[in-house]
Parts: sequence; structure tokens; C-alpha cells
Amino acid sequence: MGIRDRLGKIRPRKQGGASDVQAMDVARYTFLLRVAPSDALRQAHREAFATLSSDQSEALFLRLDHDLPDGLRPPTAEPADLAQAAFSAQLLDPGHLVRILRRPGQGVTEGHAAGSGATPGGELLYAHSLLASVAGAVAVSPAVTEWLAGFSNSPEAAQVDPSHFVRSPGGGTYGSTLARHTGVAGD
Repeated sequence: MGIRDRLGKIRPRKQGGASDVQAMDVARYTFLLRVAPSDALRQAHREAFATLSSDQSEALFLRLDHDLPDGLRPPTAEPADLAQAAFSAQLLDPGHLVRILRRPGQGVTEGHAAGSGATPGGELLYAHSLLASVAGAVAVSPAVTEWLAGFSNSPEAAQVDPSHFVRSPGGGTYGSTLARHTGVAGD
């Protein structure tokens, strides 16, 4: 019996559930926020924000209006204005956009308590927030599809599923790394 089998018996992984799909969408989204170019991210956010209900758009507008400085606030709750403000929030603080979208509830400040977004079934903390909806829509946007190519070897993918292999920042294989540092070629 291998180590994975023993660990699987200790803590079985739930697979294929809604929370797994949401977690993978959020991982892809955070990966894209890190690697995709600004124009592709703006377009993907415009598309994602266009899929939100009017209540969700209004909640996002209020959050961005509350959190951003005067010159960066969205003038309206239109998807293009929200996308530009969201991108500005991301530039100011790379984690800020995810935090804004992760807040559960409809208000500007409600939902800061850790337990307020969790459901009795143990769903993800952001299950009642905008993060799952926006992350899912951005992750399938044609504007950013090409940037998902490296996702399976990213730290974001490994956080969701530890079986994903994360390459070292230098890239290459063990043999090429060994040869580079010792002059001896590996197998």
C-alpha cells in the first residue's frame, strides 16, 4: 500500500462536488490574475460582470465604490466600468480584488466574520459571494484561455489538488538542473 493510499484512507477526498468545481475555478482565476495581460483581464472581467444579476452588479459597485480611492471608483454599475475599477483594484493590491469578491452578502461591510459565508454542508467560505460566479466566468472567457496553459503546473493548482506537480521557477528537468549546477548530466 502506497503513501497516497494510506492518506486516502485517513482523509478521503470528496471529488466532483460543487465545492471542488468552485475551488478549481477560483484557483484558475487567481492564476489568471497573476499571469494574464491587463487587456485580456479587463475583457474577461467585462464578460464576467455582464453575467451578474442586477443585485450582484449593484453589490460589486458598492464594494468598489467604498474600497477604492476617488479617481479609481466606478462611475456606474455597467460591466465595463466595473471591470476597469476591478482592474485598478488589482493593480493597487494584487489580493484586493479577490477579497472584494469573496465577501459574502450584498452590503459593503457585512459578512466579514469567517463563519458567515459557510453553509451547514461545509461548502466553501465564498459560496455565497461573488467570487465563485466571477471566477467561473473569467476562467472560461475566450480572452484568457491561452493563459491557462501553465495552470496545471502552478502553485494555485497544487493548492486545490496536491497531486498537481509544481515546477521550480527555473523550469527544466532534474537532469538539466543537475547539469547546470554540477556539470554532470542526469538521466
